[in-house]
Amino acid sequence: MIRLLAIACCLLPIGAYGQSMRATGAMQVTVVDSTGSIIIGVRITATNADTGATRSAETDNSGQTRFSGLAVGSYTLRLEKEGFAAVRVQAFPVSVGQTVVRQFEMRPAQVNERLEVTDQPEALETAATTSSVALGNERIEEAPAQNRNYLNFVLVAPGVAASSGSNTQRAAAGVRSTAADSGFTFGGMRGRNNSLSIDGVDNRDETTGANRVSIGLEMVEEFRVSGTSISADSGGAAGGNVNVVTRSGTNIWHGDATYFTQNEFTNARDADVESPGKPRFRRYQPGVSLLGPIWRNRTFFSTAFEQEWELGEEFSEDPTHSAAVINRALADPRYARAAIHQVNEGLFPTTASSTEFSFKLNHQLNDEHSLSARYAFSRGRVFHDMQSLDNFTDRSARGSSLTQDQSFVAGWMAVPSPSLVNDFRLQVAARTVDLSPNARGALLEIPGVLSLGQAYGLDSERAEDHYEVIDSVNTVRGRHQFGFGASLHYVRLDADLANRFAGIFLFPTLDDFARARPDVFIQAFGNPHTEMTAAPLGVWIEDRWQPVSGLTIEAGARYEGERLPKPFTSPTHNFSPRLGVAWRPRGTSFVLRGGFGLFYDRYPLAFLNDALQKDGTHGFEQYATGDVAVGALQLGLGGTLDAPLPALAPSLYRPDSHFPTTYSRKFIAGAERSLNTDTTLSIEYAYVRGFHLPRVRNIDLSLPPLYQLEMTARSFYQGAAVTLHRRMSKEWTYLIAYNVGSAWDDGSDFDEQPSHPADARRDWAHSRQHQAQRVVASGLFEVRAEEMQSAPGWLRETLEDFHIAPIFSVGSGRPLNALDSTDRFRTGAYPITARPFDLPRNPFTQEGAASMDLRLMKVWWVVQPRRVAIELAADIFNLANHTNPLRVSPFYAAGTAKLPTYGGLVETLNARQIQFSLSLEY
Repeated sequence: MIRLLAIACCLLPIGAYGQSMRATGAMQVTVVDSTGSIIIGVRITATNADTGATRSAETDNSGQTRFSGLAVGSYTLRLEKEGFAAVRVQAFPVSVGQTVVRQFEMRPAQVNERLEVTDQPEALETAATTSSVALGNERIEEAPAQNRNYLNFVLVAPGVAASSGSNTQRAAAGVRSTAADSGFTFGGMRGRNNSLSIDGVDNRDETTGANRVSIGLEMVEEFRVSGTSISADSGGAAGGNVNVVTRSGTNIWHGDATYFTQNEFTNARDADVESPGKPRFRRYQPGVSLLGPIWRNRTFFSTAFEQEWELGEEFSEDPTHSAAVINRALADPRYARAAIHQVNEGLFPTTASSTEFSFKLNHQLNDEHSLSARYAFSRGRVFHDMQSLDNFTDRSARGSSLTQDQSFVAGWMAVPSPSLVNDFRLQVAARTVDLSPNARGALLEIPGVLSLGQAYGLDSERAEDHYEVIDSVNTVRGRHQFGFGASLHYVRLDADLANRFAGIFLFPTLDDFARARPDVFIQAFGNPHTEMTAAPLGVWIEDRWQPVSGLTIEAGARYEGERLPKPFTSPTHNFSPRLGVAWRPRGTSFVLRGGFGLFYDRYPLAFLNDALQKDGTHGFEQYATGDVAVGALQLGLGGTLDAPLPALAPSLYRPDSHFPTTYSRKFIAGAERSLNTDTTLSIEYAYVRGFHLPRVRNIDLSLPPLYQLEMTARSFYQGAAVTLHRRMSKEWTYLIAYNVGSAWDDGSDFDEQPSHPADARRDWAHSRQHQAQRVVASGLFEVRAEEMQSAPGWLRETLEDFHIAPIFSVGSGRPLNALDSTDRFRTGAYPITARPFDLPRNPFTQEGAASMDLRLMKVWWVVQPRRVAIELAADIFNLANHTNPLRVSPFYAAGTAKLPTYGGLVETLNARQIQFSLSLEY
């Protein structure tokens, strides 16, 4: 065993069946004669067209054979049996997570006869029990992508929406939010509940649920997006799945050198910027990639490097034009120790940079064993433009971030017999995230007017180490494919999350600020340092059974546990049954699908941290209101208090004694119809209920609060997605999806406390993740030379090898909460959850979003036949320059007066931007 681990630590095949979905594909082949009768004992050889790797098997008593654990790519087949003419099948693609089902006819042999099969398999995935979308390298490399982040393309898939308040348009490797999640939501679940995997191993930030190491577009071979994966090997997430496979080297050398750039001259101004001129914005992004053979048909490598620099300006807000009043107050001696002494509306300089590097090595020992290893590094810096508040912010309330990720993945794929595949994978990864404020001192917050000083989440450092081992076995017995395996993931967090340690003063109105009369004071005291470990464990078994041709039944069970740090209670009863069915009635061009399952998640460590940090021994908070809050301001002169208030009892955080795991209960049903070989039309209904979602609640129901971390929030979603998809064929492809649904919950994130702690169910309303309707259409079209023969020469030369790649999306507005400007009911909730005028939670709707992105690219082949090309492209984002709100002010009233800034823009998605690029590809 020690020897086995030693070899596996050196090299490994990335992919197959594991906790974060499969990173390989499969193939099921049936052979019949001219009468339709099955042929037993046909030897079938599958050859990877890129690497020359081969696998062989013979058809069984059902006339079938199955190849599992195939690396993503194109494969040729050769069918041989004595007495029959050999059949050669031209290359066809096998995608990640896909089972390609093919049937071939063999004829009695004539002298030296060989049959050629050129037909491609139909796009309809008849063996899939749930629908999903796979996007390949060409599709994403030639599409418009801000910051060239592959996660942008998740949002073109059906059944998915951007998570509330997230901005995937910004830095790929950097962090621009204090508690960033994955950026998207499936089935109304939170953005922290998704599975993110690269090459079959986990890539989720265990603290917040965001993506960890960033991979450049040139290194992405393919990724698959699925709202539900019934397979029992999929676990560790209650939401959707994003499964990425990186590129491997091939027998043919390939590479490119790229340069992307932007300038404010061609960009529009963001709607929330009120400066007279355009803010400065410069981006420079060079990159190189190379892949090829070290030893033909045996050893291959691929590598990519990309660097980005961004120089810009952001806007320091003052929507009520209150700077003069605020500055007069800050000059008062009562604010002598405030974090700043002057606010200014206008532009201020910002910068950002990111680095991405990855290297992958594959080695084919023989037909039975293959190894590979991948190292990935990404680093992102954001200076002065981190935003963490839902209020309008002065420059001082923003901050900077430095994020660094490293990941080493290795594995070993063993195929000791055609019917048995074993896949072992190992990951060692490290992530550090450092956040720093633009100003140090207490946060002075006037809801609906302005926040100034140190934002409460912007002073933190954390290091997260990951160690993961996954082993899975798949074996075929007749019409059954059995799979079983286990995964162990060990995470260590070393953190200084100094949340609220600088202090917060909350002023209901601008007049209260001018009179130095805060209504709420909050500050944490003690040692912010925490250390914790978590160890998620998964064990699964499943059976994919095809009792008759056209019917697939997928049944399995999964157990998930997680060892938590004390004083939390570790869960022990997380059993997940799974059942899925796919049926293609004989002689039809459609498949019916249905599935059900339970899906357990993991605990975000940022949620657990407060109970370790503010337990009364290591630290605590003080929460004061009214005159006591005024006294705290006077004592600290508007700044951070050096010591706790002596007469004020501490507020502590503690976990609920019953601490179950978040899970979702999903039911899906749908149908998919083949319109032609390359195009399908599908509809899928989803019913998703989320249970035991994390939240914080004041269980004392009065002040001073006693905060309990508990798993009591709920969510509910039902909706449908209609999808029209043409796969890449004859140089064009498109994907059109229409989503309709309704999402409800009583808490959309773990920091959203109940407005009535004694009755949290009163907050049941449309979720922040709710988006009633969404349409997204994307495509890639290339003007082909043979279609231009009759055109004038100048037009033919201009349009030949011209690529057009549009992405259009439009979505209805998100729910908008209506909050008071202070803790009106003295519940101890911050961020504020009190609502005036007895309004329900999320009672209104903000404006919807619409965007049209477009890439126009011309290719000149400078070395024929099509070996070296120069590519010139223009990417236009938000072509119509539509104002798309990302975050708006939720503060509805102060006292009995409605605030004029309610619903005002706090942050928008980017206005129109134009990016130019020049590439050399070979």
